[in-house]
Amino acid sequence: MRKIYLVLSTAIGISGFIACNDSASKEAKQDADNLTRYVDSVATLTPVYTQENWTAIDNAYQERAMKAESKLATLEAADKEKAEASKIKYAELKDTYAAKIKQRDEAAKIPDYRQLLRAGLFGEGKVGNDMQFGFVNGQNILSVYQNFVDKVADNKKIYTREDWDEIKVLYEALDTRKNEVEKDLAGSDNRKIAGLKIRFASIVATHRGGAKVSENAASKE
Repeated sequence: MRKIYLVLSTAIGISGFIACNDSASKEAKQDADNLTRYVDSVATLTPVYTQENWTAIDNAYQERAMKAESKLATLEAADKEKAEASKIKYAELKDTYAAKIKQRDEAAKIPDYRQLLRAGLFGEGKVGNDMQFGFVNGQNILSVYQNFVDKVADNKKIYTREDWDEIKVLYEALDTRKNEVEKDLAGSDNRKIAGLKIRFASIVATHRGGAKVSENAASKE
């Protein structure tokens, strides 16, 4: 009887050990699969190259990687290779994100040519991307036109085709603002602005086309 009891106990112990190992193995495989699926999902996402976005991605990865790493030894060879391949793939994604984020940050430091042009023609911070001219009123619009036309005249030989296109947009926006405040304009100011508009049109007619010809010739070379 005692022998039968020992045999049964041993059998139960072995089956329990096997069951425990099977459970651990399944759990390890599940954690490794979770890691692989996560890395694959990150690779298929439309990338957003900001440090905040990468931090969120990396935090989620580290959580899954820690779970998978703690049970890596219990994985079968094929599953272990799969997990290692996912880690390599993630490292490549990390390098790509780091390079793109650095590139984006560097580009952000370079002022847009439109911003530089607007600052030169109207003053720093006066005209933003919304192209609003609320700072212009019936009392100062003559000086705004005068400064605008003078600056264009001073720099007419160095403007690029893109500069002239932006100048045209700015000039039209300033004209729109003039229509809004015209009721507050003195008659003498209106006549002087008309003269400045003729001067501006002459400068554009003489130099805008030349800039395009020069750039086209340079591009062909």
